[in-house]
Amino acid sequence: MLHGVLDPQPGRLAFALFDGENLLHSACQMMHPRDASQVPEFALNELARCQVRLQDVCRWTFGAGPGSFTFLRVVAALGAGWSVNNPALRFRCVPGALALAATLDLAENESAGILYDGRNKELLCFGVKKLNSVLIPTGEELILNSDNAKKYFAENPMKLAAFAQEKEVLQKLLDSAVDFSTAEPDLTALVKFPGEFDNDTDRMCYIRPAVNS
Repeated sequence: MLHGVLDPQPGRLAFALFDGENLLHSACQMMHPRDASQVPEFALNELARCQVRLQDVCRWTFGAGPGSFTFLRVVAALGAGWSVNNPALRFRCVPGALALAATLDLAENESAGILYDGRNKELLCFGVKKLNSVLIPTGEELILNSDNAKKYFAENPMKLAAFAQEKEVLQKLLDSAVDFSTAEPDLTALVKFPGEFDNDTDRMCYIRPAVNS
């Protein structure tokens, strides 16, 4: 069964098409919340590159953040609109942070933190854990300034990852006191997530709704 993924990331939108858990095609386009009108065209163009029609994809997973309130809502609303015209289409919203956590090679029951630029000289940390070989949110969602972050990660050592496009600003906040990795997110983690395809557009991870990419 064909399974599409759209994941709003800091400053860009990622697309992937899977057959089951096998990746068929992936692409990224630089994009910001103000570019919302480009989202449908981008998705449809990438499907066309695979010679696939929208109606051929009956499963969609949308990245649910953390991230920009506007960007996340636009992508989820697109899925809702598609499902109106195609009752067979089922979608779900899954934390996009899981795709970055998948690059950390976590051990069973190991937790990690996915870092985001929170603006206002703060960072966001979204907790992820590997349980039964699947990455899931821990429920820990933090807003930390520079001093609080250094203290927190010193007291709670864990693997940390961030998006490459936010590396510079996060390094300035953390100095050399906290190490984190950057890598290309693995969207397979979103496909493997065990959540139901419930067509619920409200399962978003904002942490702070005012965050803008």
